[in-house]
Formats: sequence, structure tokens, C-alpha cells
Amino acid sequence: MISILWVVLTLALVVVLAFKKVNIVAISVLAAAVLALLDGQNLMTALTDTFMTSAANYVKNFLLLFAISALFGKLMEVTGAAASIAKFLAKLLGPKFAIVGVVLTGAVLVYGGISSLVIAFTLYPIALALFQEADLPRRLLPGAIAAGCFTFAASAFPGTTQQMNIIPQPYLGTDAMAAPLLGIICGIIGLSLACIYMYWEGQRAHRNNEHFMADESIMRDIEASKKEGENIHPLIAFIPMLVIIVLLIAFRVPALLAVFVGTIVCAVLTFKTLKEKDIGACITAAVQNAGNAVIFTGSIVGYGAVVGASTGYAVLSELLTSLNAPPLVSFSLATTILAGAAGSGSGGLVIALEAMSEQYLALGIPAEVLHRVGALAAIGLDSLPHNGAVIVLLGLCGMTHKDSYKQIFVTTVVITCLVFIISIMLATVMYGL
Repeated sequence: MISILWVVLTLALVVVLAFKKVNIVAISVLAAAVLALLDGQNLMTALTDTFMTSAANYVKNFLLLFAISALFGKLMEVTGAAASIAKFLAKLLGPKFAIVGVVLTGAVLVYGGISSLVIAFTLYPIALALFQEADLPRRLLPGAIAAGCFTFAASAFPGTTQQMNIIPQPYLGTDAMAAPLLGIICGIIGLSLACIYMYWEGQRAHRNNEHFMADESIMRDIEASKKEGENIHPLIAFIPMLVIIVLLIAFRVPALLAVFVGTIVCAVLTFKTLKEKDIGACITAAVQNAGNAVIFTGSIVGYGAVVGASTGYAVLSELLTSLNAPPLVSFSLATTILAGAAGSGSGGLVIALEAMSEQYLALGIPAEVLHRVGALAAIGLDSLPHNGAVIVLLGLCGMTHKDSYKQIFVTTVVITCLVFIISIMLATVMYGL
């Protein structure tokens, strides 16, 4: 049993160092090396073979897709297309449902393939203006943005090109449309609960006589937001995302090709605006972002491979499979716990899939079910206080954990955990497990 302790200790090391903002590549290599030494593995074999082979395979499988997806998101950002869509959807619901409008706008943009943090930065000034009009306190802003950007649109709904829906594919042989009905039902339940909760928080703030308050810099952000997206009609801005979705759903085109076509369509439709931008800088920024993302996640994959080769993992796997709990339950619990420990849904998902996918497929669980339930479990405990996206979002909104983490916790931890539990029950019934 002590071998399991070595795995737990290195996971704790990952959490502590991530919280101290140490580079994730350095963390992964260090954690893998420590685990190899404690577990009695050959250190050089663990690092140069087990670690590097898995990390390199991940980069090979995802670099192009991440690069094209990042470029698509960057074009949608710099041309004002994302801002145009955000303003259109927010105004559609009006000030009475401003907080719901922020949640749904974030969800639509995330589903369309734009990076969640890009959306957060794009949506923030627009949401500020909406909150001012609705007289809602700014402390609710991070929760509303997180509810749309960090949850179900990225993992539940089939067809999205977000990481949570892409990562399982090479491990399980699935595509972006895995378990469509299960994903749609869970996505609708989750987003509905998030909207209801955030609307209730807004109404409670009004009952408590809380109001919108802002300093001069925030008022400048609000004024600037009124000019964003004016150069492109929202219906035109929607077209590139719709092209990607149609190619994925109707024609089952591979995600890489679908996003590439969507990027070309975006460039053509927004060329008048795009030619005024520094296109070289846009491409450079997108590729750098993609490179960082794939290398960081690939490093976690490498660490996961060393975990999978450890004695502790073999013992833990035997314990999990010997439990009376159904395989889906043990797989989901392992995935969400790993996501929480790593402070990253994608990190937890790749560790779980790297170490356990073959084992659970061998138990007869359909690959599409593992794909969808795993993606949902990965967003369960990923948004704990040390999560990088949470920290960035709070800083962007000028809030602290004390001010606004409660709403983030409810929408991105409590509700997401509830929904992945529901997904297990639904999958058991729908697939006769």
C-alpha cells in the first residue's frame, strides 16, 4: 500500500507547486522523477522513454488542432466578431436577464470553439455594461462568466472543438460527436441549473439593496465596450462558428479540417477589418498560445504515463476494479479527483485516460460513454481555488476569492459534480450498463 502513497505524494507536489505558479513542464518532470525514484523505476528510462514517449505522442496528436483552434479564436477576437456575438446575445435578453445573458453568451462562444479565457477577456467589458444597466453588483461577474465559459459548453455538448471534447478521441477512438444524446441532456440540465442559480443570486442582491459600483477605470472599460464589434454584423460573425458545427455534426468531418475551414471562412468574411490588423502578430500569438497549451498538457500526459507505469497505480487500479462500485463510477471519481489535484480539467482527463482508458474499455464500457462521462467528470473538481483560470478570471474582474469564489464554486464545482453523477445514471440506463 505504501506504493500508493508515493503516487499521492507526487500529486500533492504537483498541486503545491502549481499553486506557487511554478512552470507546469518543470512540475511534471520533477514529479515524474520523484515518483520514479520512490517507486524503484529506472530514472533515465522513466524520463527519456515513458515520460517523453507519451508527451511526444500527445504533441503529435494535438499540436496542429490546437494551433488552428487558437488561430480561429484569435481571428474572432481581433476582428470584433466575438464581441459582436456577445453584444447581440446579451442585448437579446435585456437587463432583466442580464446575468443569464452573460452565462449563455459565454456558453455559445465556448461551444463555437473560442478559448474560454479569450471569451472571458472579450465578454468582461460587455458584461460590465450589462451589469451597470441592470444595477447588479460586480461581485457576481466572475461567477456568471465562469458558469458559461468553464463548464458544460466545453465538455457536455457534442461537436465542440474544445480540449475536453478533443482529448479523449485518440485514446478511445471516438470523435467530437461521442454520445450525443447523453451529452445534450446533461448539457441542458447543467446550463439550466447554472442560469437559475445565478439569476437567483442576482435577485437576492437586489433584495439586499446591493448596487453596481465602479471607479473611473471601470467606467472607461464600459465606454470602450460600446465600440467593440460595431464593424461586423452579429449574423455574419456567427457564420464561421456555424460552418464548423455543421461540418462536424452533419458531415462528420475531422475536427482539424472543420476548424481550418471555419478559420478560412472567418478570414474571408472579416477581411475588411482583418487587413487593418497585424496579421503576422495574430498568427504568432495564436501559435505561441497553442504551443504553450500543448506542451504544458503534454508534460502532464508524460507524468501520467509514469504514474501508469508505477506499482502504486497497479495496486490502485486493482482496488478500484475490486470495488462494488460500477466501473463508470470508479473511472469518473478517479478523473475528477485527478482534475482537482492537478488544478486542471484537461490535465486530470489526460492522466486518467493515459493510465486507465484501456483497462476500462476492456471491461466492456462503450468508448463513447467513457468519452462523454470522462469529459463531464473532468470539469467536476477542476475549478478549485488553485485553478489557473479561476485566478485569472478573478484578477480580470478585480475581485478576490473572498468576494466572488462562492458563485464560481457553485456553478463550476457543485453543479458540475451533480451533473456528472446524473450522466453516470443516465448512461447506465441508456446503454444498459
